[in-house]
Amino acid sequence: MDEAGSTPSLHEALATIAAAARAAYADGSNLRVRSSGIVHAVAMTRWFADERMPGPACMVGVSGWDPGAAHPDRGAVTCRRCLKLTHTDPASEQLALFESEPDPVPAAGAG
Repeated sequence: MDEAGSTPSLHEALATIAAAARAAYADGSNLRVRSSGIVHAVAMTRWFADERMPGPACMVGVSGWDPGAAHPDRGAVTCRRCLKLTHTDPASEQLALFESEPDPVPAAGAG
């Protein structure tokens, strides 16, 4: 029996892994990296051999392209970068870059 004929090519193996990962997020799940407390929005990113894999929409690094590092999560997105990308970041939580100076109070009798 020819063992080479029964072994999938590298591209076939990568395509199978990528298809399984895409299927895991097909229900609209968000993404969590390992045991992190942060939940990311999902975007399809380019992986090996031009396969598309679900990854964090904010493009934060995921441990050396390890497809097992990320897993589906039904929780709400908590990543600030992902929220900004979807324009759902609450404006009231935005930190001011510069604090404005209070208007000077005019002296009594001036004017």
